[in-house]
Amino acid sequence: MAAAAKKVAEEFKKMVQEKLGMVPPHIEAMCDNAPEVVAHFVRMYGAAMKPGALDPKVKELMGLALAVALGCRHCMTWHTIMALEHGATKEEIFETLGVAAIMTGGPGIVTWSEPVIEVLKQKGLL
Repeated sequence: MAAAAKKVAEEFKKMVQEKLGMVPPHIEAMCDNAPEVVAHFVRMYGAAMKPGALDPKVKELMGLALAVALGCRHCMTWHTIMALEHGATKEEIFETLGVAAIMTGGPGIVTWSEPVIEVLKQKGLL
């Protein structure tokens, strides 16, 4: 499995580079030093985010809300991009941010949505 895991980790790095425009150092380090963990994460992400009772857009919006609640900037950027790719509108993203703000209080409004706003600006939606 080591060779297969390394291949998945390398593909993951390429996808992160494509989506974020960079590979965060901690992601690169995990891919290079713990490829089996990364490979399992990639498979779990794929299984969780595939169409089911909830469509991928809804799942990505849920991921965005959780990323805001957890304060994970890279996750906010990722899930905003993925939600847009699955057809989310600017309005749906802002409703998601509103729900996250209610659940997190001030930080959800003041700072944690900054990466989302940056992506919307880059995509010409703001």
